[in-house]
Amino acid sequence: MHPATEHIESPDGLWHKCEGCDELVFRQTLERNLYICPSCGNYLPFPAEQRLSHIFSTGSWIDLFPTSAPPSLLESLNLADLVVQTDCPNLPDRIIAAGEGEISGCSTILTVIHPLAPLQRLHFVTLLIAIRTALLKEFPLICIYSNDVVLKLNATDRTPASEMSFAEITYLSTEMGKLSEARLPQITVLTDANVGALSTRFPTGDIILAEGASATALTATEQPLVDAAQTAIESTLEAPNTDAFIDRYTPREALPETLGKLLDFFAKARGTST
Repeated sequence: MHPATEHIESPDGLWHKCEGCDELVFRQTLERNLYICPSCGNYLPFPAEQRLSHIFSTGSWIDLFPTSAPPSLLESLNLADLVVQTDCPNLPDRIIAAGEGEISGCSTILTVIHPLAPLQRLHFVTLLIAIRTALLKEFPLICIYSNDVVLKLNATDRTPASEMSFAEITYLSTEMGKLSEARLPQITVLTDANVGALSTRFPTGDIILAEGASATALTATEQPLVDAAQTAIESTLEAPNTDAFIDRYTPREALPETLGKLLDFFAKARGTST
């Protein structure tokens, strides 16, 4: 597991300081290495849009961020007016992202959300777009809850108050429940398993993965991935400091392959071709 760490970088953004070994690493080196420290293997914060580009298969993907999503799609989702009414500031790209693309040939909706940031309306709208797009197009939904960034505020800044109500969180869970009714896979990925009471903040999927070293596998004797997916409910592992149950720990570099195999398994189980 890789707990959240303070993100330190040079004023010009050319290098980052690894909190694991205090080494200074050039940004281009980190980008090539998926923001994993080449000296000690520590996971550094991975910008949200770059996460999507890493996980989606090589090629283009459709941006589903509220201000970038195709207007015709928003109209078909009955969300155009809600997007217009939502304040969408130019947040750092490491916080929130959403897209439609392919993972190992499987069309998928993928979103990245920071679950411990103040719950703004932007979280609600982005997740709602992702959920409804998955339901409309009958695609699997993958939600990455990225807790690998600690937001830094200036001394004069105030922490923004939450704009999301409990009713809205419940509404998201209800909307995601429609995916289950349609037999559409829902996968949650945690970048840090120590996220506390996650279920009271965001809905989770049928399968929950967590970024981690391969040594922290689900069982002492490694099972084939498909077998792990088939027995995920019966053989879950409760993560520390969270109400989520981790089905499998997966290294960051192996996440696209792991997700691809899971999606292929679910597609065959539904009797569809990939």
